[in-house]
Amino acid sequence: MRIVWFGFLILLVGISTAGAQSTIIFEMKDPAGDDWGAGALAYPGHEIFSAGLFDLQKFRVSADETHFYFDFQFPAVTNPFQAPEGYFHQRLEVYMDTSFPGGNENIILGGWRLRTRPQYGWEVRLSVAPFNETRLFTWDSQGLRQYDQGVSSSLQADGKTIRAKVERGLLAGQPECRRWRYYVLVGSFDGLSPGSWRPLGDNSLWQAGGEGPPVFDLLAPRWGWKTQKRQLARGVLSPVSVAGVKVSLWIKIGLISLLGIAVLFGAAYHLRRWNNDGA
Repeated sequence: MRIVWFGFLILLVGISTAGAQSTIIFEMKDPAGDDWGAGALAYPGHEIFSAGLFDLQKFRVSADETHFYFDFQFPAVTNPFQAPEGYFHQRLEVYMDTSFPGGNENIILGGWRLRTRPQYGWEVRLSVAPFNETRLFTWDSQGLRQYDQGVSSSLQADGKTIRAKVERGLLAGQPECRRWRYYVLVGSFDGLSPGSWRPLGDNSLWQAGGEGPPVFDLLAPRWGWKTQKRQLARGVLSPVSVAGVKVSLWIKIGLISLLGIAVLFGAAYHLRRWNNDGA
């Protein structure tokens, strides 16, 4: 009898744990080693700016019954100035197009202004920064609303993932989340600069070098006309979405399949020639 009750207890715990797990809404990998912005952006020269700090590797959106979770994964995360969130360097922005068409087409990063593609403007902005500077904004015909409560960020146990957490109630008025489109931008945090975006300049130790907007990484495909370099150079950004990731996956599968067919035909052709020459 005790064994039966013990088994029943394990089953209940398993069901409770499964119910608490979050559901993945969107996930996309970003090309490694592309933390150079529009093509020539350089890290500040001080030793605290270690390689990989601004090289976004994966972005994920998930949700459970109480919160939305936005995860940013990097090869390196450090906290030299002991920010309470566990990270210091990363300055992150997620602009979400939740309702097509329309929205705000302006993206302001410190002193820089970028634009979205026409009709793909944003309705939700998640601004992520250390020292309790993470905020949520929503935009509609009534204007911009800012939320300081119910939103936070922290470094996860793996030491590589920064998670922003948003209470579901703050986004209750938004359409179906699986149709959202995302603009994900990575910069360097500087609490003394406009918007806390570290600027470009001649101070090689503490300012970024190079040209273009102060965006080290942008969530974008490696190939095609929507690459990070092309978008940042033009100043016009294109969102990523579930549908776009699926299309990219099928294109990859198609290309691999075509390559495999070509290899097989090539092998068959040479084998036939070899047999004919032997005859």
